[in-house]
Amino acid sequence: MQWIILIGDETFNINSIHRIKHFGENTVSSIENNRFVVDYGKEHIFYEFSESLINDYEFEELQKIPFQSPNFIMMIYKSKELMKKVLSQDNFIKGIYIDDDHGLIMPIEEYIETFSSER
Repeated sequence: MQWIILIGDETFNINSIHRIKHFGENTVSSIENNRFVVDYGKEHIFYEFSESLINDYEFEELQKIPFQSPNFIMMIYKSKELMKKVLSQDNFIKGIYIDDDHGLIMPIEEYIETFSSER
């Protein structure tokens, strides 16, 4: 499994993602209050909200995040193509940041543009 971290302001939470219609989904199942899974048949995407993720960030990394009180949601996936497809949906949340867990923290729009140019 791979993951990225979705970063938003203090209003960004697991319900922000849960409300999105994930195109092509079979089912959406809550696992716990702060975690749910979107089932695509052979593929799944897990979302997990964690208040403690901020503790994993160095000061320099936090400086790249423009939110005063950021919230973090891990997006755990197996298929990078499916992850890209979901983030590119017209109804996916705008104005958030992505941490690709490889040192890049950038606005979602730049992240989508970066992997779109990889083709």
